[in-house]
Amino acid sequence: MNNLVASNLTHHPGRTVVSIFGVAVGVVLVVLTVGLVRGALRERGQRDANIGVEIMLRQGGQGISLTSADMTIPVEEAAAIRAVAGVAVATPVGQNLQMGGGGGVGIQQVDGIEFDSFSAASKLRIVTGEPLPSSGDVAIVDSKYVADRNAKLGDKIKWQGRELAIVGVYEPEAGARIKIPLSTMQEALGSAGKCSMIFVKCEDPNQQEEIARRIVAEHPNYLVLFTRDLPQLFASGFSGFNVFLNVVKGLATVISLLVILLTMYTTVSERTRQIGILKSLGASKLWIAWTFEKEALLISALGIVGGLAFAVIARFLLVSGLGWKIELEPGAILYAAAAGLISGLLGALYPALRAASQDPVDALSYE
Repeated sequence: MNNLVASNLTHHPGRTVVSIFGVAVGVVLVVLTVGLVRGALRERGQRDANIGVEIMLRQGGQGISLTSADMTIPVEEAAAIRAVAGVAVATPVGQNLQMGGGGGVGIQQVDGIEFDSFSAASKLRIVTGEPLPSSGDVAIVDSKYVADRNAKLGDKIKWQGRELAIVGVYEPEAGARIKIPLSTMQEALGSAGKCSMIFVKCEDPNQQEEIARRIVAEHPNYLVLFTRDLPQLFASGFSGFNVFLNVVKGLATVISLLVILLTMYTTVSERTRQIGILKSLGASKLWIAWTFEKEALLISALGIVGGLAFAVIARFLLVSGLGWKIELEPGAILYAAAAGLISGLLGALYPALRAASQDPVDALSYE
């Protein structure tokens, strides 16, 4: 049977290659898409955790998101949070994200900060240029932004119809790679006197849970996020991204299934006389059906191997060449492999049953 399967696949090598390619496309779609989204989320979570504060306060009901947090919190609230026992620094921060920016996947995020209080609360330090002023169309960027774009002081960044001049470079990587004066963001977004969140630096980081309880007791409208938890929270994804990834996975599975279905259906039509000969020689329905299923499984297996090989190469090129963050997750790889094999079995099921149910006399007389 194995020799028959191999000879059938090599009988039309072009069609076999196209079928393998179709399965490989589904595998690549799953592995690279999931890897790109998860990598971007995990990097974002790690950068937020690297800011140096222990607590982030958002308006209740906002949760965490890659999208912009609404500018709804009065800046004056930072002073009230600062008055809570155990709080060393509380600094207001604005967040804005827009699609089609300069990021690796077309996303540009900008943080609006009050430089003095933000630098007092965080690890941020200027390594080149000047500190961020309190207002104006200016920005500071981190060293990776400079390296990725070969940027220099004085270069312009387009944001919200404005051109922001780079006046300084900071380290370490923390939060958005682009930071502008909070007043500039408020003016551009029409949110005077408002911010998206408040970052809290504790006098004693070991007491952050107790300090968080005090904050919530005095200001119950806030949602508390501990920065230590952000990498895991971002890595687990968000409902919107999870829905998107599920759609991608489903689409990839359907592509593989349809490719196998069309390939095996055509194969059955071409081998009608061969099926009749096999039946006349005593081949059972199960034997014939399993022969076609084995062909489909072999095509699927070759497609899976080829797709994974291409995904590994593509990831290396995108990471080393463009600096994208792509993680090849074991779960996504296992899903892609399982979906490829299952779609191969299901896609070949109808053609295999059709072949097995053919009447040997009709099959032998088929022209």
